[in-house]
Order: sequence, then structure tokens, then C-alpha cells
Amino acid sequence: PGTRCLREPDSMACFLLSAVGVAFGGQSLRRPERCSLPARSLLGRTAAVSRRESLQLGAGLSATFLAPLAAPRAAFAAAQDPNDLSRLKKGLDSVQFLLDNWDRETVDPNSGADSPDRVRFFLGLRTTDHPLFQVDKLLIKAQKSLPDDVDFETWIDSVEGLNSHIAKINELAYTSSFGEYNPGGGKEQVRKYLLLAKEEVVQARDSLQTMVTLLKL
Repeated sequence: PGTRCLREPDSMACFLLSAVGVAFGGQSLRRPERCSLPARSLLGRTAAVSRRESLQLGAGLSATFLAPLAAPRAAFAAAQDPNDLSRLKKGLDSVQFLLDNWDRETVDPNSGADSPDRVRFFLGLRTTDHPLFQVDKLLIKAQKSLPDDVDFETWIDSVEGLNSHIAKINELAYTSSFGEYNPGGGKEQVRKYLLLAKEEVVQARDSLQTMVTLLKL
């Protein structure tokens, strides 16, 4: 029989356990009426833990459920050592280089037109050999290497900030790339989104700088 599930707040926890059963036991997914989990479910306990424990729990769940999906990319990511914290400093240097040479690096050298997709390259979103490629995995390792006297709230804010800024950069640079061809678009729209992306790059740089400082790299 499949995993039995509780109702309401515990249903998601049981759904996850049922999904694991499907992935590894070949059982069909269904929703029986009750569950063998205790009344205080995983979700209930998670709400009470500290922000540090929440991050660690989230990382553990991600590794458990997403690892099978990431397997085909493993060969391409092999060159990036998740234990090499110097990648954060190298990534910071890459982002700073982009900002210092923005006008040159965001323009197509052949056509002279804005080239928003270049922004993604400097944030590790285009190639597997960039130091910021899959930076989320690197940050999980980095967190375990924080000094004992670190301001952990500042670390969390920096991690959350970096993830948010990179996501926005990815979206804005992609949108900017097609701004000229969208209804009501044009070169002005391309430049608009490109400049919005630059604002996010500055903030991503600041988050990286804070991390490097906290890690004493």
C-alpha cells in the first residue's frame, strides 16, 4: 500500500513522501484518507525552527528531490568544485568587470546594437565554466564555512538578495533581448530593460561583496 496521508496542513508532507514512494518504489500516487505521520508534521515543525535551520532544511529537501533531475547536467558541472569558495571572489570580480565596462560589454561589436544577453554571461547564467554557475550549491557549502562570530542575519540577507537579483537579471536580460520585436517595442525598450538589469547587477555585486567579507576570503 502507498503512504497514507493526513488532511489539511499535513497533506503536503504526505504528498512529498508519496512522491518519493512513486519515484523509488514504483507505487501509484493516490490520496488515502489518513496518514501514519504524527500529529505535529514536518511542516508544523518547520514553522517553529530558526532561519538557520530553515535554510538547512530547505537545502536538504532540494538535494533529495532535485538530485535525480540534475543528474544529466552533472558531467557539464564537473569542472565547478562546490567546495571551492574562491569561486565567490572570482564571481565578484566578473560582475565588477561587467559594471566597469558596461557600455562595451553590453554592445554587439559587429552591429553596435545593445546585446542584453551578454549580461547573463557575467552572472554564470550562460556557461558551465563560469565561477557563479549553479552558485546556489556553492552557497550551501559556504554557509558551513562561516566563522563562528559571523553576523548570520546579514549572511541570510545577502544569500536571499543574490538569488533574487540573479533571477531578476535573468528575466530582464531575456526580456530586453526581444524588446525590439514585441508589440510597442523598439530599441528604446531594449535599452530600458537593459538599464533595469544593470540596477540588479549592482545589487548582486553588493551581495557578493558582503558574502566575501563575511567569509573572510
